[in-house]
Amino acid sequence: MESHCIPQSKLPKTSALYRDFIDRFERVAGFFGAGSPFDPGSFRAVAAALDYPASVRAQVVRILTRQNQSYGASPETLANLRLLGDSGTRAVVTGQQVGLFSGPAFTLYKALSAVRMAQRLRDEGLAAVPIFWLATEDHDLEEVASTAVLDDDYRLVPLDDPGVRPAPHSSVGYVRLSDGVTQTLDRLEASLPRGESRERLLADLRETYVPGAGWGEAFARFLARLFGRWGVILLDALDPELHQLAAPLYVEAITDARELNGRLRQRSEALVKAGYHAQVHVDDESSLLFVSQDGNRTALRLARDGAFVLERDGRVTADDLRRIAQERPVDFSPNAIFRPLIQDRLLPTIAYIAGPAELAYHAQTAALYSAFARPQPVIVPRASFTLLDPRSERILDQYHLTVEDVWQEEEKLRRQIAARGFAEGWEPRLEQTEREIMRRLDAMEADIRALDATLLHAAARARGRVAHQFDKLKGKITRGAFARSEVLRRHEEALRAFLLPHGELQERRLGGIYFLGRAGYDLLDRLLPQISLDSACHHTVPFQYALG
Repeated sequence: MESHCIPQSKLPKTSALYRDFIDRFERVAGFFGAGSPFDPGSFRAVAAALDYPASVRAQVVRILTRQNQSYGASPETLANLRLLGDSGTRAVVTGQQVGLFSGPAFTLYKALSAVRMAQRLRDEGLAAVPIFWLATEDHDLEEVASTAVLDDDYRLVPLDDPGVRPAPHSSVGYVRLSDGVTQTLDRLEASLPRGESRERLLADLRETYVPGAGWGEAFARFLARLFGRWGVILLDALDPELHQLAAPLYVEAITDARELNGRLRQRSEALVKAGYHAQVHVDDESSLLFVSQDGNRTALRLARDGAFVLERDGRVTADDLRRIAQERPVDFSPNAIFRPLIQDRLLPTIAYIAGPAELAYHAQTAALYSAFARPQPVIVPRASFTLLDPRSERILDQYHLTVEDVWQEEEKLRRQIAARGFAEGWEPRLEQTEREIMRRLDAMEADIRALDATLLHAAARARGRVAHQFDKLKGKITRGAFARSEVLRRHEEALRAFLLPHGELQERRLGGIYFLGRAGYDLLDRLLPQISLDSACHHTVPFQYALG
């Protein structure tokens, strides 16, 4: 089976906004200031509008060089950091929460997408480097504290670490790995087949995910090993020096909080009116900032009289908040809508690689760019993959199925497997009989109309009952086939477990380490050229086990 492209519109649970962004950009163009990612002119327009002060560039390069050297930066990454110091260099940025052992597989696909986009821009004469933003400021540890792989029988193997956090709602970047992470790695080792791929993966994970290591630090050191050969630059958002550079935007967000809130509520209403959704809920008390209190990241709320409300301190004046933002900017962090503007203050962002949810909140963020006198970067959909191992390929081929067939309703998939794997030919014969009966019923319509036109409604009901009974019969035959054949049942369960684990897309439910531990790091090299930047589709890509 060769690589195959599936339109994004056919993916389960795809939002209307994402579908139109991909297939009918003109419908959503008003929500994205930089234009279509499939129009090369969009990137040149942003490049021309970028105003990135040389002083900020020099400071950011110095900070990122320090960070990346601590992660074991490759020569290629250090070379890209030097390139970033040149006045004409732009950044292709992506980012993700710092999930355990690199988190879901799509995290790897995001990084690859940034690499591919930067390569494309360089080929077109625009100097660009890929940068991965580590979302270490997020405080939802439960969301990133676990990942999952499959064992040899496609049973889900959860992997988790509770972490040691200094406060109940501290930013994840302040959390330390617990002593139990070593046992978690042992479980991972037991779930992977022996071979060079497993040994290399486990060696890297045991050297980066050690008890007591910072959550973000471990994530960064592991990603540096995966993507160093492409020169990916990593950025830890918790760095105090970066917060110092972002402080002017924190002050603006405090000073203009009510106006910015109004812009966002208008944008959210416009999205809903256009038939889309607002990814981030904004009410009249919403601000753009979180503030650290006793180590806990807490939302800053607007009061009606122009003051603010904090969970611990209650009412706080705008003047007091501005003073704190200037004296201790590390105590502030942006929410999801405001984070892109902070990124674009710190980086010369020409393009941002986004997943479906991120793309949705960028449609809201776009309403703020003019208030901060900045151009919005081009929003580029990340690459999306379903990977096929030899066993899943064999089963799909055996029953003449596609990945899309596995995504459909369970009953439909079972019917297809039963039709092609048991009592072969029964479904076409049954459908032929149904069609013949329907043709005869249709032929009777003229006679019924001539006899009594009022009977046509009853005839239509009878036709519907016949169709319903045939559908019920197909279902009974399918269930009977599965009851008599253990093989059919196992094959159906295997396909759904591997291609739609727990009802989710494979890339969202399974950790990237599952595929790296079976196919090896060379899998990333194979996926990179599959990424198309002229359109967006979901790729199905077969891989072989690399057992060494």
